[in-house]
Amino acid sequence: MNAVARFVGASLAAIILFAVSARAEIEFVGLLVLPARSTFALTAQPGKSTVWRTLGEEIGGYTVESFDSKTDTLTLAKTGAPPLRLRLKDDAKVKSARFEISGELKAGRGEKLTVNRATLLFDEENVFPLGDGLVLRLHPTRRSDGTCEYRLSFDQTIRGGKVTISSPRIIALADQPFSMKTGELEFSFQPKPN
Repeated sequence: MNAVARFVGASLAAIILFAVSARAEIEFVGLLVLPARSTFALTAQPGKSTVWRTLGEEIGGYTVESFDSKTDTLTLAKTGAPPLRLRLKDDAKVKSARFEISGELKAGRGEKLTVNRATLLFDEENVFPLGDGLVLRLHPTRRSDGTCEYRLSFDQTIRGGKVTISSPRIIALADQPFSMKTGELEFSFQPKPN
């Protein structure tokens, strides 16, 4: 009886350990909050590509169920499993620090997109799907003189192909707003002070 109990106990421990490690693979690494919708950057495995999901979409067998903006917690649901609550990843232990921006974009015939909140990583390209095939690629870098350099690229998918609409480079004081207008594309962002 003791051998059976030990076998059952060891088996349960292995199952629990496997379940916990499988759940820990999904990471919540960024977000883009717009008035009409929020989009969440997730990785199914550490070090793998980031995917963007909205409420109701799936990743790794889980459905993105809800987001608590006060605690930066994303809840994922899976049939037959307890909810998986993921906090926005804290990057204090890695070289690239996370910061936030808010602002607005105007493109073309008066189309305006308000960005309530977006998370960025310094020294990395941050990719934000803005809708209708428009993608913002933003690569912020801290410079030795205390300013920030923002390399941006606005790409549009047209007839199955990617077209770069604009790719400006801006240098601004840290924690200060930055903006630009080029052709029909106009944007202004405000970094959130750390």
